Amino acid sequence: MFDYKRTRRAPSMRTLAILILSAVAGVAWSNADPPAAALPPVSVSAERVRAELDPDSATNPFRLAASSGGHSLTITRSEIEALRPRDVFDLLNLATGAISTQGSRKGFSGLLIRGDSNFRWIIDGAFLQPTMAARILRSLPVLAIEQIELVRGGSALTLGPMAGSASPGGAPVDGFVIVRTRKPLRDEVQLRAAAESFGTSLAGAWGGKRFDGVNDEGHAYVAGLVGREHVGSPSARLDNGAAYNSGRESTQVMGKAGIELGGWQIDLMAWRDDGSFDIPNANSHGPGQASWFMDPSRTDLYVMSGSKVWNANHTTLWSFSRGLSRQTFWTANTAAGPYASVYNENDLDHLNLRHHIDWSSTRVTLGLDRMHWDAPNGQQYYEGIRREELTRSAFAMLEQRLLQDRLGLDISVRRDRVKVLHGLDYYTGGAQPYGGVNSPLRTTGKFLPTARFLSVGASWLVAPEWTIMTRYGTAEQTSEGLSPAPGVALGPDRQRKWELGLKGTVSTAFRPSINVFRRKVENEKMLSGYSYTASNGSSQLCRTGVVPTSGGLAPASASNLVPCYSQSDTLRGGVELGASGRIGERGSYSAQLTRFSSLSDSAKLITPRSVFDVAFSQEWGAYTLTGALKRVSAYRGSAGDAQAWLGGYTRLDLGLGYDFRLSGTPIRATIYGRNLTNRKYETTNGIQDVGRVLGVELSARL
Repeated sequence: MFDYKRTRRAPSMRTLAILILSAVAGVAWSNADPPAAALPPVSVSAERVRAELDPDSATNPFRLAASSGGHSLTITRSEIEALRPRDVFDLLNLATGAISTQGSRKGFSGLLIRGDSNFRWIIDGAFLQPTMAARILRSLPVLAIEQIELVRGGSALTLGPMAGSASPGGAPVDGFVIVRTRKPLRDEVQLRAAAESFGTSLAGAWGGKRFDGVNDEGHAYVAGLVGREHVGSPSARLDNGAAYNSGRESTQVMGKAGIELGGWQIDLMAWRDDGSFDIPNANSHGPGQASWFMDPSRTDLYVMSGSKVWNANHTTLWSFSRGLSRQTFWTANTAAGPYASVYNENDLDHLNLRHHIDWSSTRVTLGLDRMHWDAPNGQQYYEGIRREELTRSAFAMLEQRLLQDRLGLDISVRRDRVKVLHGLDYYTGGAQPYGGVNSPLRTTGKFLPTARFLSVGASWLVAPEWTIMTRYGTAEQTSEGLSPAPGVALGPDRQRKWELGLKGTVSTAFRPSINVFRRKVENEKMLSGYSYTASNGSSQLCRTGVVPTSGGLAPASASNLVPCYSQSDTLRGGVELGASGRIGERGSYSAQLTRFSSLSDSAKLITPRSVFDVAFSQEWGAYTLTGALKRVSAYRGSAGDAQAWLGGYTRLDLGLGYDFRLSGTPIRATIYGRNLTNRKYETTNGIQDVGRVLGVELSARL
């Protein structure tokens, strides 16, 4: 029998990182110059900064109102290099209140922030399709990333569509993760290679060249990246004898180019990854997957974005992106096979257009979104059922500064309208209905009720370096067209959320912050079952598990199936405490605690009561010690399994770097360990962390 699992990967570049490490290290230690100070900082002089990264710049396409400072977090390039994350999820696992969840089934990976997983991802203006985002982001090399901005709370209404997508009619988007890739501010090249436990190897090269105009009139740039990774899987077995099945490999290529001249700024980006990945197996109290995998898995992403500053009062920004994903999904009932494959195809086009109007102390933002998603052969448990949606949106924001700019007020509105071009005639999730791909509940050309959003905020500089911020947001979508369960009167879905924060500076060693938040979802819909006329002529209301049975209660005709719904409220509220500062002249730290004070019964199952994070960096001469500690309290995870407690772990990461020069080239050699406590914790039912990972890395700038 042909063994797909054994032959699907080529070993041609598996040892690339190890070879680079060996060659560079051997030359380095025999020819190294005397130890140098730490590597040059990533930031450059004040005259060369990316203007579009300025939080208040009209050319910043992802700028937030000042009142959003309490629930947004920015991770810079220098912090990324200090933490050495394997991928984006490993990095975001260190963010305030965030938990990177292990992949399971077809979702692969996820992110839980304040107990919520309904986030959207943006790369250089490209809005990612939500059920594909995790697969794409796991292959984006951190070497390519300039900055990541995490926007919690879902009250930033200008960033992209907020209505539920892929699960139409579901909960509104509750935040964004914005990834911006690097642009060269000077001619530079960076190389990175690493080798880790379980036969893992990673290697990459990023480079860019800048072209400055005469008398500093404009500039242009080109940049590119190539990367290769092979992530191994533990040879140890889970308690049920199944393999971890958590390996992956990928080859990445990225190209960027841009120009800034005469008030115009235009950027082009193209990225492709090509590889394969395993779907992790579950232990004895989780659903086993019999070593499923994706091979091949290919993603193409193309983005054109930019801005035009017409004058001091008017600025126009735009982004147009196209994302293409092509994957073959292999499944089997046992690890030995035989394997069967299903082809997944996803295309997403997104256009964002906005205009800023500035005068005196007032700014008005007006904008439009258009997003089209098409999965012609289905995906995510619905293979064979075409999924296609078109979302049109309009948004506006008014900002006003008062009291000599010490007080800032803002108000935002947004309207999203989703048209289900192809899909299923239910909109909140649940089991696939009777009939599968031939289900009578398939639908075409159906508009969902318009989703409406409102957000207001204020920011007040109460004293030098002390700011109070508050925001209140609402989201609403009616239940039009849904059939309720018996005794249930469906009301409109509503979200009500508010935040109140204070941050300031006591000294360079202590910059405290506090942020109180509360989010309540009213009348959140759930699929209760299906009503139909049974074969014996009886009327069956909201029955679950609608399949033909020998009991005679199967539908008389599948065409009479009608989905029905119930509803419930969800509440999450708590506080985020933070502190950061310098440790002497060459050290720094940050610490955050997220503590929930109120959780509804449904939220308790999937939300840890507390999450604590600490990160630090300290330099001594040519040495740099970095570390991160994370403590996640235990949470239930599943109502039906006494073994299914998640979280309840402490994770410690440490790294020690040494800086030296080789023929004038600055090089850093680092030894590091992740999850040194070796806890095989779970953040998804049955899916275990691989435990302790040890590694060595070499990085150089030319």
